[in-house]
This record gives sequence, structure tokens and C-alpha cells, in this order.
Amino acid sequence: MKPNPKIAFNTANLVGRVTQYRFELRHWGEQHQRTIRETNEAEWAAICREIAIAGFHAVEVWEAHASPQTTTEERALLWKRIMEDAGLTPIAYAGALNEETTRVCQWMGIPHIDGGMGGLLSRDATALCQETGVRYNFENHPEKSASEVLNKIGGGNEMLGVCADLGWLGTQGVDAPAFLRELGPLVRHVHVKDVAAVGAHDTCLLGDGVVNVDACMDTLKEIGYTGWYSWEDEPEHRNPFDSAARNLRWIEERL
Repeated sequence: MKPNPKIAFNTANLVGRVTQYRFELRHWGEQHQRTIRETNEAEWAAICREIAIAGFHAVEVWEAHASPQTTTEERALLWKRIMEDAGLTPIAYAGALNEETTRVCQWMGIPHIDGGMGGLLSRDATALCQETGVRYNFENHPEKSASEVLNKIGGGNEMLGVCADLGWLGTQGVDAPAFLRELGPLVRHVHVKDVAAVGAHDTCLLGDGVVNVDACMDTLKEIGYTGWYSWEDEPEHRNPFDSAARNLRWIEERL
């Protein structure tokens, strides 16, 4: 089967890597900071090799792997070259929107940020995106309705859209296909993820959980979605690379 060029590996999957894939979600911030400290050139190259071996050709770079705290222009260009050497293209940045992260995206040639809005009002976020040329997609986590998401981005515009995190919709017990339909063309990026049960964020193999990812994939086709399908799975007690190739095939088969 020919690889679909619109499927990416989200390196936030590796949040547990620095602790041998043993951590608790409530300690995400600690894992983030430790990942920043421990991601050197050799580690980034190793990560990129493993992503490529799993069959992926594109990457959504998690902020901790290219943090403004440690990323200079020189380092950003090196990170990009390491990805290119592994046959990987950076297509998104999973992190907060601010001046520092947009600068990293400019250096690395990344077109948009998917995550939190960093406390910015929608008009200020729009202005920053227009100034830098880096677009932004708000990622749902606690939100339980499309209207909540729309309020965060002031209804959305050319620069501000939505990154639909299917796993978090499952955690919140949201009808994910209905959520996607209501947002329609404002859905500009998708984190393809499944969770084991409503009320917790225990990620699992695609198709094994409560999200009904199959129906979501069908709905994305119905609404004319043309963006990336970024596979996301941040397990607390297993190595995501063990299931990466399987989940890649799962997505490919539905596209």
C-alpha cells in the first residue's frame, strides 16, 4: 500500500520516554521539562530514526523536543536537517502559541501550531499569526462542545482554526462526529487518538476505545477535510513505538 502523505507522527507520543514509559498524566509538566533537558542531538536523531522505521514520513514536533528554552536558529536548522536525513517532514508544532514558538516554527519551516493559545485573546492571536505567517489551531481538552471551542478563537478566521483531538473528545464523553460536523471547515488539523473509557485519558489502540474513530474518519471525509491526520498516543505504561506501525496501517486503511 502506498503511504498516505497526510499521516504524521506526533512526538508528544514520547512524553514517557525519559522515564522508560512509566509516568502519570498529572505529571505531564515534569515530563515536559525533563524532555527539554534530555533532548540533545543524538536523542533527536534516535527519535527520528525510530519514527521512520515505523513507516512515517511526516512529524508533528512536540514543543518539548524543540523548546524555545533551548532552541536557537542554529539548533532549529540542525533539528530540521536531522528530520530530513531520516526522510521526515515537519508539518506542525504541538505546543502553545506565543512569539517564541512562532519563531521556532519560522526557523524550522513549520506552517502551524496546534495546542493552547497561551492566554492570548483571539484578536491578539490573529495579529501574531498574521505578523509571523504561522497559523494556529486551538486544541480541545476540557471543552465539551463546539461552541466552547469557537468562543476561544472568536469564531475562527483564516489564521485561527481548530485542531480536533479525538481522544479528548472521548475523555469528555462528546459525540465526536457531531463535534466535527458542527465545526466543519474550521477543523484544520486532527489528532487521531482513542481512549479506553469516558472520564479518563487512558489512550489505547485506534478502534479499541470509546471514541468511534472509524465514524470520525468518515465524517472528516464528509466535511471535505484535507488536512493532516496526526497520530497521537501518549501511553503512561507502554512504549508507543510498539503499536506505531499498526496504527499507521489502521489510518491508511480508512483513508
